[in-house]
Parts: sequence; C-alpha cells; structure tokens
Amino acid sequence: MTLIPKTKRIRSEEYLKTIRGFPCLVCGRGAEAHHLMCVGERGLGYRSGDNWAVPLCRNCHTDLHRFGNEQKWWNLEGIDVIEWARRNWERYIELSDN
Repeated sequence: MTLIPKTKRIRSEEYLKTIRGFPCLVCGRGAEAHHLMCVGERGLGYRSGDNWAVPLCRNCHTDLHRFGNEQKWWNLEGIDVIEWARRNWERYIELSDN
C-alpha cells in the first residue's frame, strides 16, 4: 500500500450511505464507514475525504484502530484497500453522472 498525495477532501453523506450498505471488507458483516488514515491530509482533527472511506464492521474497525498501523493491518488481511476505495469511488461517480 502506498501513500496517496494530499488532495481536496471530498464530503458526501450520500456516498457514505452506500459504503454502509456494503459488507465489511474483512469479515462480511454489516459495516460502518472507515476513513483511511494512510491517504490525504493528516493532522489533528483531519480525516481523509469520504471518497477514501471503506466498509468495516464495528469489531474490525475497532481492531484496526487498536492495532495502530493501518498499512500493516490491511497487508495482514491481504486487502488492497486503496485500490478498493479508488475503484468504488470511480464507480459511484460514474453511476451518479448517469
């Protein structure tokens, strides 16, 4: 997983609703939106844009935050989360434009 350069943070409650409709990327249970920490602008009070949100259930979400190293956690799970987020956002935009 590579770091993504700073970009304008996108906010979209509609997109977050779609993320919550997916199963957890790790275990398949019902999900909430997790904003990737390894992309975008970082700092106290900042989180990545909604376009970098991915579905995680509450348990997996908590596990990730407790683990502490997001990139390593996703690597151990065998999930290319940046690619998943990028593809899903592009699909959402494409469907929204129609």
